[in-house]
Amino acid sequence: MNILHITTYLQGGAGKIIKDISFFQNKAGNNIFVVTTDAEEAGYCNYKEYIDFLMKTNIKVTKVDSTFKRDIYLNLKAVDDVRNIIINEDIDIIHAHAAVPAMIGIIARAGMGKYIPVIQTMHGWGTNKRLVQENMDVTIMNGLDKIVSVSKSDKQLMVSKGISCNKITTIYNGIEDNSKNEYFDDEIINDINLYKSNGYIVFGSIGSICKRKNQELLIDALSSLPSDIKYFFVLIGEGEDIISLQNKVKKYKLDGKVKFYNYRKDANKYIKLFDYLLFTSISEGFSITVLEGFRERVPIIASDINAFTECIENNKTGYLFESESATSLSELLLKIKDKNWNTSVIENAYKKFKNEFTLMEMMKKYDELYINILELKG
Repeated sequence: MNILHITTYLQGGAGKIIKDISFFQNKAGNNIFVVTTDAEEAGYCNYKEYIDFLMKTNIKVTKVDSTFKRDIYLNLKAVDDVRNIIINEDIDIIHAHAAVPAMIGIIARAGMGKYIPVIQTMHGWGTNKRLVQENMDVTIMNGLDKIVSVSKSDKQLMVSKGISCNKITTIYNGIEDNSKNEYFDDEIINDINLYKSNGYIVFGSIGSICKRKNQELLIDALSSLPSDIKYFFVLIGEGEDIISLQNKVKKYKLDGKVKFYNYRKDANKYIKLFDYLLFTSISEGFSITVLEGFRERVPIIASDINAFTECIENNKTGYLFESESATSLSELLLKIKDKNWNTSVIENAYKKFKNEFTLMEMMKKYDELYINILELKG
């Protein structure tokens, strides 16, 4: 099978999923092609390690301008590039990973001698979309052959926006059964070991530093806790809000308790060193990092948004606090000081991961989806 993946950028958790799907489809004997955007935008880029990995595994990556910007001139230029790939590589199915790439796929397939299905995985509904952009995305997705939601809550959201329920199927993200990252001494590891040796509890947060991830809530929660509590918070990720949050850390005199480390390649290698993995997001798709915490048997503390409650059951597979409530988070952080976590929570989470969220389980469901669509359209 000749499969074309079109995305905005190979970045973050969504980029990792695209990389993993492409690799395992290629390993299964399919011919895989990936199209992404070349020009970087503020907060958006292709992770070099993702590009390098795909190219090393003989997966052809084509960069165009643009599958990201909502600019009809640039989008039509991308259509020409995609159409050439469809013709030259005899593409059987197009798998898009956002609405603009899906639109490009729909236009590019027109006029071919065979019907080429276009599906889209919705990796998360962006919180910054204007109404006109939402309406555009709904129109595009209603014209697709199938839409994959990465959570049931995402499916409900899409239906509420006007997307046909019959077009949507849910396939949970999956990750490899065992972590393969090796790490060596670096600034983060040295800091974690130093703080632990001095009796500190270490919390980790991995992801873009931005309004949607809402790391500001953590700082607000910490500001109300007694100053003698030995907590150290490791924040790993790039983002537009780092400087303002660093200033807030200084304002509340939390310099010794919160540290920003910017983007790190393979940041998941640090998870096993954390005592707790923390998520303060107000919006998510289906977090890969939560699954990595489950796999590494590190307890999860997260806001009670739908994307988290779908995989985290409070006091059974993790611990939840009220979203956007610094008071709720600070109360939970206070409980940690005087409570030994029940090991059954960690084991329950690990068991849930093994049963529902492995990479093999995800790939099996994508294979079934592809086959069903091609048979239906054949």
